Amino acid sequence: MDVSDGLIGDLGHICEASGVGAEIESALVPLSAPARRLVMADRDMLATVLTGGDDYEILATVGERAAVRFARDAEEAGVPVTRIGRIVNGEGPPRVRDATGATIRLTGGGHTHF
Repeated sequence: MDVSDGLIGDLGHICEASGVGAEIESALVPLSAPARRLVMADRDMLATVLTGGDDYEILATVGERAAVRFARDAEEAGVPVTRIGRIVNGEGPPRVRDATGATIRLTGGGHTHF
């Protein structure tokens, strides 16, 4: 799915529809140069970057057995892909972890249309 309504919010839709949870490693999320500079200047902006919209990237979940082939096929097609986390048992909004493994508190999940 696209993440035009924000990575965390749109991942939350996938998790809710599938009855699973997700853990994201914030250090693995690819950021544009301007977003990276913003987060480096103010770590609190990471939550805004992860929940803000208009990213226009694609989010996919791929099983562990298929991940190597998925990455190879994407590379052959010239499409960059980045593993940013994992799907976990349980339900609830996606959790984001920092480099130390601590959970990052997010106040919003993404853009809401209504």
